[in-house]
Amino acid sequence: MIELLKLKYFYIILLSFISLVVVTSNKISADQKIYIIADEIIVEQSEKKVRATGNAVAKDEKGTKIKSDEIIYDENQSLINARGNVILNDVEGNTYFFEELVSDDEFKNLNGKDIGARLDDGSRIVGSKLIKKNNISGLNDAEYTPCLENDYLIEDCPGWKLKAKRIFQDNESKTIYYDHARIHLFNIPVFYMPYFSHPDPSVKKRSGFLMPTVETDQNLGDSFSIPIFYNIKSNLDLTFTPTIQSKSNDFYSINYRHLNKKGFFNIDASIDDNNDNSGTSNHFFFDGSINNSFGSLDTFLQTSNNDTYMRKNKINKLTVLKSGLSFEMTDDNHFFSIDTIGYKHLAIQNGEQWEYVYPRLVYNIDNIKDQIFSGNITLNNQFDFNKELNDDYTSLASSQANWHKNIVNNKNGLVFENRANFRIVSISVDSKTEQDTNNVRFYPQISSVIGYPLMKPSSNFSQTLTPIVMPILAPYNNYTNTQQISNSNLFSSNRAISIKEWESGPRINYGLEWFIDNNVDKSLKFTLGQSFRLNKNNSDTTDELSDYYFSSDASIKNNFIYNTIVLDRKDIDVKSISMNTYSEIYNFKFKIDYDYTSGKYASINEQVAIGGEYNFKDNFFLKFTGTKDIDTNKNIGYQYGLLYEDNCLGIDLSYYRDQTIDRDIRESDGYSFTIVLKPFGSTKSYGKNKVFGPSIN
Repeated sequence: MIELLKLKYFYIILLSFISLVVVTSNKISADQKIYIIADEIIVEQSEKKVRATGNAVAKDEKGTKIKSDEIIYDENQSLINARGNVILNDVEGNTYFFEELVSDDEFKNLNGKDIGARLDDGSRIVGSKLIKKNNISGLNDAEYTPCLENDYLIEDCPGWKLKAKRIFQDNESKTIYYDHARIHLFNIPVFYMPYFSHPDPSVKKRSGFLMPTVETDQNLGDSFSIPIFYNIKSNLDLTFTPTIQSKSNDFYSINYRHLNKKGFFNIDASIDDNNDNSGTSNHFFFDGSINNSFGSLDTFLQTSNNDTYMRKNKINKLTVLKSGLSFEMTDDNHFFSIDTIGYKHLAIQNGEQWEYVYPRLVYNIDNIKDQIFSGNITLNNQFDFNKELNDDYTSLASSQANWHKNIVNNKNGLVFENRANFRIVSISVDSKTEQDTNNVRFYPQISSVIGYPLMKPSSNFSQTLTPIVMPILAPYNNYTNTQQISNSNLFSSNRAISIKEWESGPRINYGLEWFIDNNVDKSLKFTLGQSFRLNKNNSDTTDELSDYYFSSDASIKNNFIYNTIVLDRKDIDVKSISMNTYSEIYNFKFKIDYDYTSGKYASINEQVAIGGEYNFKDNFFLKFTGTKDIDTNKNIGYQYGLLYEDNCLGIDLSYYRDQTIDRDIRESDGYSFTIVLKPFGSTKSYGKNKVFGPSIN
């Protein structure tokens, strides 16, 4: 494991020396003028030399400046010779220190001794000698670190640095070469390589090794992966990633990307080596967007021959795979789409996994002006043919007209949001278990949201109290069950989500909304409401008058709490609670998600998910995340650990326990350990830490 870590960080750290390029990045034309100022300047006309001493400064027209105890400019040879406390400032904001520096007046050739550099990002480079000739730059006995001294964990000890006997940079081939490179973590050498090369920072895409990763898992064992990037063309590349695992099958991944005038195409696939002789597992994903003058055409394919292969090997967390074609065309007032899609449900066992939509057509027309009532009309049309998970085949054709008009009565302050809807649905079901059905459904409805906003502004706060009444006229139908009311749909005109259904029967939704804020960083909102159904059918056993629905949303700077409560209207007992909070208290940040359903009214359920982070010293953080079923007193999963992250180094050590079970995915616990050498990444983007509750970003 240690050797894998060493190999990983060596490849990362070697990329650091790309910053050295800025030493030679400024080119000056042949007729460039050099301006020299000093306490004393002597001009030798015969030899065409200028000797400047005492706070001598030489500056070119582009802003590159050399300051030294002594500067000699030889016009015949076009050379600048600086000696004693030499400081070079380039136009990029970098500062270089030399004991002695010789340069031509175009800065194409340099020869410096005892170099030290502080780049504009705070990183530092030192070396014994710098030589640059045209396109080739070389630095002897070099050391580089991006770590800032103020952030050192240990005095006089950077988090990491790279040392090399020689570094060469070829401006023509855009390549940096290293001789006898050593990586040091906290001044301890951890890896050595006699020779290495990589592209310089000006290269946008080039073949080579990418960021390796190392991790440990109780079920997978120690694993190591290193992506190999192959730049076929500027618009075409391939990444091959072998992943070696000590307790599970090794697997090999490819990612192919192709961009051209016809569109963008991407292939992502993997296959394992079947080392356990249980059969080769693989996955293949394809997606492409094809350019055309008519609209957007997308094609996508997701397939795997093993339901748990991708989740087990942490390739992704998908439980539903989606494949098909989709075309969309839109303008200011029209929208048309056609798609055909297949879904495979990986989490389903011992049952049908596939459902299909083939095809689905949607055509909508917006912003049709109503000349009679001065309203606005939209038309929504849909046709689809579906194969359901229960093996039913359903043909559906739907057309819906929507009229709306908003009115504000300036005399009494009432606000009306008037709506009228009419949907026709034709459905044909070919069932494998029940009798086939064919029917046409009519769903008419008229509704209005009537509000009476009462506003009270002040110098510090503004308040709005709005009583709301929402009468809805709709006939009862035999195709829609009683819809569940929640805080989120309390004032919805139709709580049925499926296009096959529409909430039936006349009803009234009513309540109050109170909102107060200081127009800066504090706000509070309360909503209280209820729904009443009129002339309910005798066969419907649900109450005409609903429970009480209450929600609150409070925010103070970076702290907020959102809470929803359902109260039984008969005995004012709590039926359910849902709460989401985020708080920052001094150096402590945490989130809580809480859900509760009383066993008096339904199957009891009580679950809490917590995530938090405590910054206890400088760049040190304690972090935790977890979810627990309070009713069964069973942890679903949790993780806690220590995180250190500064400007140059990230260290993440965590313990986790995961109780997820699905076929060959078993319960596991163990440690994850991630080290990231910055500025090449962050512990937030590298590693595969398990997160069981809300995360703190």
